[in-house]
This record gives sequence, C-alpha cells and structure tokens, in this order.
Amino acid sequence: MTVCQKTDSSYGRTAIVSAVLIFVLVMSSFSGFVSAEERKVPMKAFLLSFLVPGLGQYYAGSPGYSKLFIAAELALWGGYFYNTSLQDASKQDYYSQAALHAGINPKGMGGLYLNAIGAYDSSFDYNQYQLQSDFHPVLYTGAKAWEWDSTDDRREFRRLRERELDYENNVKLFIAGVVLNHFLAGLNASMMVQKNNEMQSAMTVNVLGDGLQAMYRRSF
Repeated sequence: MTVCQKTDSSYGRTAIVSAVLIFVLVMSSFSGFVSAEERKVPMKAFLLSFLVPGLGQYYAGSPGYSKLFIAAELALWGGYFYNTSLQDASKQDYYSQAALHAGINPKGMGGLYLNAIGAYDSSFDYNQYQLQSDFHPVLYTGAKAWEWDSTDDRREFRRLRERELDYENNVKLFIAGVVLNHFLAGLNASMMVQKNNEMQSAMTVNVLGDGLQAMYRRSF
C-alpha cells in the first residue's frame, strides 16, 4: 500500500550528498584565507559556525570539534529527510485507504475532517452526533460524505494517520535539533577563540643591568 517512499528516500539521500559536497567546497575555499597567524575574533567564529556548524571550530584551529559538529549536522538532516519520506508515504497510504474503503478523497482536507473520518463509520453517524451535541454543528454532506466498508478499515485509516502524525512530530524535533546544533556550534567556536586568545597572553621578565624589566602581552 506504500507509495512514493522509494522516490522520497532517494530525494533525501541526494539532498544529504549535496549538503556534504557544499560543505567540502566551503571548507576548501575557507582554508585558503585562514592562517594560524591570523588574529582570531570570537564573534566571527560564532557567526561562521552558526551558519555552517564546524566552520567556526576550523577557524579556531580545532578540526576535531569541527568534525564533531559536522557529523551531528549530517545526522540531524539525515533524520529529517528520512522521517519526511516516511511521513509522505504514510499520508499517501491513508489517502488510498479512504478512497478504496470509504469512497472519499481526503486530500487537502483539514485535520478536523480527517479526525472525523477516523472516528465515525459514516458521515451520517457523525452528523447525527453533531446535531445532538452542538448548537452550531459542522456537517459533512455531498462530496464530503463517507461510509466505511467496515470498522476495521476505519481503524486502519486512523492507525495510518496517527503514524503520519508521529513522523511529523519527529520532523519537527529534527528541525529543532538543527537549530540547536547551529547555536551550540557557534557558542562553542566563540568560546574556543576566547580561550585561545587568553592562552596567547604572556608575562616575560628580562634581566637588565640596572634591574628587572617585566612585559605583559595580551592579544585581543
């Protein structure tokens, strides 16, 4: 019953591969103008990693942390595309279920209508309940009317819809994870630059003929 899943999955893999290639190109061009002698700026490191996680760490001179944030970013986007493809497949499944066993095409209908289809064996049962319990009932007639072949078919529709909603929630979580990864990568890169700048501070003492000379050096 599943449709379009293979195509959607291939789109997801293509998008991930494209993201990797873009990142490699960015890193290659970036390495051309970042040198070990360049004065590091915390805000620049934050912005670089906020835009592309791992880029600020590379700028700060920490390729290990850079790879860590890159791996996290790729994993999050992989989870996003994977759950998106499964969500689309589940949606197509319950569309087909409704068309085959309830005589209705719910595509483009709102959530309230989909909930009603999954909760009542027919639009007649739904309308009767609305007329008895609501002063301003929302009734479904004509092209929106339905009648399930069996209760089991209706329950299967509801199960498929609940599965699609679960995948939708997963997609939202992965999006939130991507945003969090960008922010944490930027914060980490900024802190690393600040720490490196502090380590560059030094106190030197020179012995002169008439005493001692102290010199304090700090990079900003």
